[in-house]
Amino acid sequence: MNEIITGVSKNLEEQSSSLNPSSFLLNLQGENRETLLEEVFSILGRSKSSLKQMHQLTLQSHFSLLLVIEIEEDNLGSLKDELEKLDSVKAEFQKIPESSETSSKHSYILTLLGKEISPSLLDSLLRHLRNQNLKVKSISPLEAERVQVFEIKLVSNEPVIRQKLMSELLELRMQHQLDLALQPDDLFRRNKRLIFLDADKTFIQCEMIDEISRIAGSKEIVKKITSKAMNGEIDFREALLQRVGTLKGVRLSDLQRLILNIPYTPGVGRLIRILKMLGYKIGIVSGGFSIVIDHIRSRFDLDYGLANTLEIKDGFLTGRILGDIIDGPMKANLLREVSLREKIPLEQVIAVGDGANDLEMLSEASLGIAFNANRFLRERASGSLSLPNLDALLYFLGIPRNEVETLENLRPS
Repeated sequence: MNEIITGVSKNLEEQSSSLNPSSFLLNLQGENRETLLEEVFSILGRSKSSLKQMHQLTLQSHFSLLLVIEIEEDNLGSLKDELEKLDSVKAEFQKIPESSETSSKHSYILTLLGKEISPSLLDSLLRHLRNQNLKVKSISPLEAERVQVFEIKLVSNEPVIRQKLMSELLELRMQHQLDLALQPDDLFRRNKRLIFLDADKTFIQCEMIDEISRIAGSKEIVKKITSKAMNGEIDFREALLQRVGTLKGVRLSDLQRLILNIPYTPGVGRLIRILKMLGYKIGIVSGGFSIVIDHIRSRFDLDYGLANTLEIKDGFLTGRILGDIIDGPMKANLLREVSLREKIPLEQVIAVGDGANDLEMLSEASLGIAFNANRFLRERASGSLSLPNLDALLYFLGIPRNEVETLENLRPS
């Protein structure tokens, strides 16, 4: 009698287990057509399954749908048969085991930007991320113009030290001509409100002090001083004072004529238009000269223009600077001051520059982009951009090409 009771009890347990819904990954592939999604969900609706997750993608004419569903295991066969009656559709099920894995504490978006993002590049990159205990949750394309852009969502139990990761990835980035930006995946990533840009070799294509030195006839002297500063023989402040000293005697009228012919970085006009339409506050902060920056600020209707002031007497440069000198630490201080004044947290601030004296400013911002910069800055910034067009920065903000075009079409004529 005990054996009969035990057998009946076991059978009841097995029946009860088979009636309990389990989680399954459902992978549907097929040729896309207009009503396919409706047909799929009509079948699922009749199957007494519940939907937990969904991801659908159409590539050219191919349809792909990944679902996590809960369903009684005994009903899987009939559901598969019904789904595969749909023209060209193939259905695969995979049971999802119960997991005790806890959710990761930190989430990031790593944006990849390049003319060609190859499988070998992704292999090397993903291996490195895995070695750093960064798990890939998803990879999504971002529609772009003349480049490939992918957003990789990463999770980690420990916070990522961005400078360390970007430094480690530098050789890979240089080898594959790849640009990267790493940002926390939070509310602020696509909701920035303030951007500060360096002027020389960032907003504009030249170094203005070099151009003025041509007029002064001191080009070679300025070049030597600049070389000493880059080699660490003299600091930025002393180098600037020495170089400005060689400009004594330059006519103001000649300088003004030079300013009217400044070569602007490709894409800068488009970038400013889009950001203004999105409500950004925009500023230039420069170790250059206010007479140049004031012209740029007026031309592009910027909110801020901060730079060193050249002393001018009787229509000529005196070779001296008035007031405090704007160097690297001062750029960072000015960024913080404007952020406080505008009541914009640093999590919503972008900084862009190309030189070592931009490092403090880029480090203060939540997204600091080294634009066509030297190795020193690219190793340390949270992102790098080596394309000639400055408006490619929009991709790091998660703004695809179609949204840029929509905003451009909204501009008043």
